[in-house]
Amino acid sequence: MRITSIISAAAVLLLALMNLRGQSYYEYKFVFSGTAYRTNGAGNIVGTPITDKTLLQTQGERLNITNLSTISIVYHIGGGPPYGDTVDIISNATGQTLTTEFGLYFGSDTNLGRYAVTNAAQTEQRRVDQIYTFSNTPYTYENPDSLGTAFTCKRFLTDTNGNTNSIVEGALCWDVTPTGTNSGPVICVGNFTLGQPMF
Repeated sequence: MRITSIISAAAVLLLALMNLRGQSYYEYKFVFSGTAYRTNGAGNIVGTPITDKTLLQTQGERLNITNLSTISIVYHIGGGPPYGDTVDIISNATGQTLTTEFGLYFGSDTNLGRYAVTNAAQTEQRRVDQIYTFSNTPYTYENPDSLGTAFTCKRFLTDTNGNTNSIVEGALCWDVTPTGTNSGPVICVGNFTLGQPMF
C-alpha cells in the first residue's frame, strides 16, 4: 500500500512537471518608470516621479486594500479582447483581475485603418496602441475615449521545451483630467517593460 502511494505521488509530480515545462504565461509584472507633469500653485510646471509601485498604491487605496503585498500590477497579454492588452491589478493568490489600470487597444485594427508592423515569422511586432483608463485616481481618469498612446514592442520566443516567453516594452503618454484631488490637468509619460511571469 505504501509503494502504491509513493508511485501515485511520483505520477502526480511527473504530471505537474510536464505541465510546468509547457507553460506559456499571459500575465507578467508590469515595470514602469515615468513622470507626472502638472502646474503647481505658483503657476510653474513641475514633474513628479511615478512608478509601477505608485500606480499600484493608488489603485490599492481606491480598492481599500492596505496590504499591497497581496496584489500586483501586471501586463495582461490579450486581456481586453477583442481590442488588445491590458494593465491590471490582480490578486496574487488567485490571479483574479480586481481592476484595470490601462487598456492598450486598437494597435492593429484594420476596420479602423490601423496596422501593426510585424516580421515574417510573426514573432515580433511594433504597434501604436490607444490608452484607455477606467477609474479615477491621481494618475487615471474614467473616460470612454482614448486618453493617450503607447508605442509597444512585442517579441514572442518559444524555447525547445515549448515555453513561450514574451518580451514586451514600450513608452506610454496619457492625460488625466482634473478630478478628485487633481485640481488641474496632469500629463503622464514613461517607459515600461515586463518583469517576472505571474500567470
